[in-house]
Amino acid sequence: MKKDFGYREIPYNYTSFSDKEIILKYFDDATWELLNDLRHQRKTGRSARLIFEIIGDIFIIDRNPYIFNDFLEDVKKQKKLKKLHEIRFHAIKTKTSNEQIHELLKKLIKVDTLFFSRFKSERKKRRKIFSTLSPILPKEQIHFSAFQKVTHVTDATDWRVEYPEVIVYPENASEISKLIKAASSLNLKIIPRGGGTGLTGGVIPVVPDTMIINTEKMRGIKEIEFVNINGKNIPVIETDAGVITETVTHFCKDRGYIFATDPTSAWASTIGGNIAENAGGKKCVMWGTAIDNIFSFKIINAEGHVLDVRRKDHPHRKIEPEDEVVFEVYSLPKKKNEKLLKTIILSGMDIRKQGVGKDITNKALKGLPGIQKEGGDGIIISAKFVLYKPFNHCRTICLEFFGTNMINASKAIVEILDNFNNNDHAHLTALEHFDDKYVSAINYRNKSNRSDFPKAVLLIDVESDDIEELEISSNSILEIVKQYNTEGFLADSEEKRELFWKDRKNLGAIARHTNAFKLNEDIVIPVDSLPHFSDFIDRLNLQKELENNCSMIDDLTEYFKTLHGKEDVFFQSKIESYITFINEIKSDQLEYIRNIEKPAGTVSKITNPEYKDKLLFELLRDGNIQFSISETVLNRFRKNFHGYDEIINAFNEIVEFRQSRKLIIATHMHAGDGNIHVNIPVHSNDYRMMLDADEIAATIMRETTDKFNGVISGEHGIGLTKLKFIDKEILDDYADYKKEADPDDIFNPGKLRHDFPHSSVYTPSLNLLELEAFILEVADMKDLTKSIASCVRCGKCKEVCNTHVPACTMFYSPRNKILAVTLITEAVLYEAQTTNNLSFRNFRMLRDVSDHCTMCHNCYTPCPVNIDFATVTLAIRNLLNERKRSEPKLITSFVLFYLKRKGYYTNKLLRMLILKFGYSMQRLGYIANKPVNKITEFIVPKINGILQSRLPKSGAPSLRDYLGLKGTNTFFAFHNPDKEVIKSVVYFPGCGSERMFPDISIAVIALLYNSGVRVVIPPEYLCCGYPFLANGRKKEAETKSYENRVLFHRMSDIINYMEIEDVIVSCGTCYEMLDKYKIENIFPEAKITDINEFIAREDLYKKIHRDPVFYHDPCHSPLKSMGVDKTFNTILGNKPITAPNCCGEGGTMSLSTPSISNSLRERKAFNISEMLDKKENITVITTCPSCVQGLSKINNKTSVTGKAMSIYLAEIFLGRGWKKNFISSVVKKEGIERIIL
Repeated sequence: MKKDFGYREIPYNYTSFSDKEIILKYFDDATWELLNDLRHQRKTGRSARLIFEIIGDIFIIDRNPYIFNDFLEDVKKQKKLKKLHEIRFHAIKTKTSNEQIHELLKKLIKVDTLFFSRFKSERKKRRKIFSTLSPILPKEQIHFSAFQKVTHVTDATDWRVEYPEVIVYPENASEISKLIKAASSLNLKIIPRGGGTGLTGGVIPVVPDTMIINTEKMRGIKEIEFVNINGKNIPVIETDAGVITETVTHFCKDRGYIFATDPTSAWASTIGGNIAENAGGKKCVMWGTAIDNIFSFKIINAEGHVLDVRRKDHPHRKIEPEDEVVFEVYSLPKKKNEKLLKTIILSGMDIRKQGVGKDITNKALKGLPGIQKEGGDGIIISAKFVLYKPFNHCRTICLEFFGTNMINASKAIVEILDNFNNNDHAHLTALEHFDDKYVSAINYRNKSNRSDFPKAVLLIDVESDDIEELEISSNSILEIVKQYNTEGFLADSEEKRELFWKDRKNLGAIARHTNAFKLNEDIVIPVDSLPHFSDFIDRLNLQKELENNCSMIDDLTEYFKTLHGKEDVFFQSKIESYITFINEIKSDQLEYIRNIEKPAGTVSKITNPEYKDKLLFELLRDGNIQFSISETVLNRFRKNFHGYDEIINAFNEIVEFRQSRKLIIATHMHAGDGNIHVNIPVHSNDYRMMLDADEIAATIMRETTDKFNGVISGEHGIGLTKLKFIDKEILDDYADYKKEADPDDIFNPGKLRHDFPHSSVYTPSLNLLELEAFILEVADMKDLTKSIASCVRCGKCKEVCNTHVPACTMFYSPRNKILAVTLITEAVLYEAQTTNNLSFRNFRMLRDVSDHCTMCHNCYTPCPVNIDFATVTLAIRNLLNERKRSEPKLITSFVLFYLKRKGYYTNKLLRMLILKFGYSMQRLGYIANKPVNKITEFIVPKINGILQSRLPKSGAPSLRDYLGLKGTNTFFAFHNPDKEVIKSVVYFPGCGSERMFPDISIAVIALLYNSGVRVVIPPEYLCCGYPFLANGRKKEAETKSYENRVLFHRMSDIINYMEIEDVIVSCGTCYEMLDKYKIENIFPEAKITDINEFIAREDLYKKIHRDPVFYHDPCHSPLKSMGVDKTFNTILGNKPITAPNCCGEGGTMSLSTPSISNSLRERKAFNISEMLDKKENITVITTCPSCVQGLSKINNKTSVTGKAMSIYLAEIFLGRGWKKNFISSVVKKEGIERIIL
């Protein structure tokens, strides 16, 4: 792939912008015309290069806050760049007398002066903003950082225009009201923001000086109440605007109710955003969108006043076309009674166009505030929604449609809906569809035994209170689809139903092959138009494939022309013959394109009389006429030119490049209401491809409204991407409303206006970054960039991420970190190219990203494109360490030094020094620091962070100390002579279980010893290597791993007679690290097993029924095979009470980044306290030594004692004196065997 110099000559442009859009960003049309005139006059091009260098500097610094902040903080760097620009200006002036160049130079000097003046004004502006906002919010909730700006510049689309000036995180309505007034005084515009999952750019800032008010800290949910309306008690839930949709859904489900507003992005979207967009989801077919289910909501207007918008006489059902829908708007003064401001009366057809199931295009809605206004008239702060009782029974049906077209699926949808129209006993509560493009993208696994991929998949939920009616209705669907070449499958259990729906959640993977960029539009058409629309999309896909074939032939022809005279005469003859042949193929393809909508008889080469009157499109679609060039053009060349390896390789590169540029139109839909989502994956660096994709989207929009009588949005909103397609009359109505509700255009300015400059919107391009492969390789960032390239910004990782903690104003989800890493990579490239060296200065920016990760791998499971940010974090930390850019961490380094030591006496000394004395000093420091906490926080924040909680006691003697188990070449086998050996295992104690809290390893061995299991432990104190890996010391981790594997091999050779089947661990990170050792190749067929799962699996102790215990599941849980509930239930007869989230310890994390650790522990403490009826001291069981320490550091409002599960089980099964009795038994009965290596 090469840079496209036809569109991009300005350097450092890693975006979808061509030169034209960059020029228009800073200049005007006349300047662009002037530049084009000068292009044709070039001789050496030296002046042009200098001009483009200056513009390139301005553009990348302007749009990359990491680089901008770097210059802002480094005045010398500013002056150096300014001097360089002056030198370039002087060089251009003195080298040319061209008046046009001098005219361009004047304009450029003006822009350059303005650019440099911004640094000085920016400092003043930030100080003024901070001083104005700091009386309203704590400083932790006011942000100017590059990370925060990057994560708030876009939404799920990745489109961008301007960066926000400041981001704030209020917690209540009072703060928001004050922020609105403050913004007005500061001349700042406001954009309300929730989860950032929008798909049209609704929350993207399009003007400078914008304040983003992020509502994610507003997460209150009240208990369900019942409201009597016309004699009927209706359940209602009230939540704050920042609550995640899925959280509300689960809250209501746990209490036996359905929360019906469930957009596909429920995992990250917020309640406020759902109302602002009038979001829908799969339940819309039954219960409608947000507007159907709103009981009331509160919104703060442009004056900072709270308005209460209430639905009058809610009928507790979906809005029908003939309904009259009444909303009343009240003002809520602080010290006065509420006042009715206005009543809005809407008809069902004001809300939705006749014949369509969804419609959010009517933005004004006769002056109704908030709903589908996309944040343009105020900030929604809370809402009440009506709830529904779930049906008693549910079936999920998966239908796989086969064949060559989409018509069968579309006809089946229409017929299924018709069949349920008058069915009062069973109901369609979900009807979701995705086509063959998605089938391929998500690696869909056929439910049927057919080898072909389905052309479409349809997922249906049928629900009823009557099981017999449900069975009848479900089976009727299977009967209906028999005629449509379909396989049907029915799920009747929750587990099977979840399995069916799992595929639907991964549709974002469609953009994986274009580095995660796509045009994503939703439209709505009448359901009976679906078959015709399916044909329309099939035709577009065929047309684009034909066009791509022609472009490929053009590329190949151009390449073959360059080969003239380079080979022998036979080769030349073959090439000329091949060129003639492929251009004949191209001629046929062009004729197909021209006549695709006509009868096949119009095409000269189609002579089959059966085809004469059939549409050419249908014959191509159904495979009656072959048009693929795979065999005729591509494979033929590879066969004919066998032996010309270099030419075949070049040929393959051209083919691969052009195939990657083929535009595909993929569709999935909420089929029950005709809401179709059209996705067009596109390479954002390919200017021509972007234009073609945009034209396809425009064609689909036009056809939707003109031919299919539909609307251009059912749930995504209008935002930036659909402005050009919406009727001017709709925007004029909205403008009139906006003047009344927000006369100063404070909220989300520039949006929903027909004069919006679409040329100002761009997206970054990872493809263009990858073109700088050499620099990335030298900087060791190539693999890092590739590992995150497929992120689709869906936000599924947010709620499962331990460092996404809204309560602590910590928003470091993988989605946000990936956005940041992309721009940090740009910063590294820019510095490398402009300073002629790789200083790696910008690598320090990666520290902040890598510090905010517990490496729990939680993000991997929900990610539709399988990004594991734990792996990315390890790569970043290793990179920083190798480049010597990691922050010096003295205490962490000392701990790692300790973990490297294996010897008996060295460990005894260091245990006393670090764990005994060091921990005691920390506990004293904790007490001493309390009165002066504020002072130490200001002077030595890191030390203060370490002293925020009290460490538990540590450093007790280990089993090796008690029994004098020494020797580098001696390992030990424990066996109770009074019991027959039922099994032999190897136990790897690890650092946490043997050094930090040695009672854990003693308990493990005691439990096995007393049950008749022979336990073999390795010589000396071994570390698995994970602490080194987690701290970016990959080579040291690999050394540890190598040493341990060699030792294991030696042990295996000696004790192979024991037939080891399990290597036992009592630590999750040991499990994770040993898993890399390939244990099964060392101890044949052996597997790594947690001690607790081993006890449960082997039934070593009789089940004791106990009351449920509190349990903390570690980030690195070792319970891999049976899981938490099954393990506890098997041993203790009960599932545990699980307190969610990370304890904050994270091995050495609490030493390296105590502020992050403390925030995570604060959330954990809150979660535990929420589970208790009153303040009390409790014991929380866990399966991780580090978590024992982390939990025990919770000692404020609620005091927690962390206890390893192995110790807990030892106390239950072996009695209170278990340790003393065990050691005594081993000594007396000589229950230990010393084995010499």
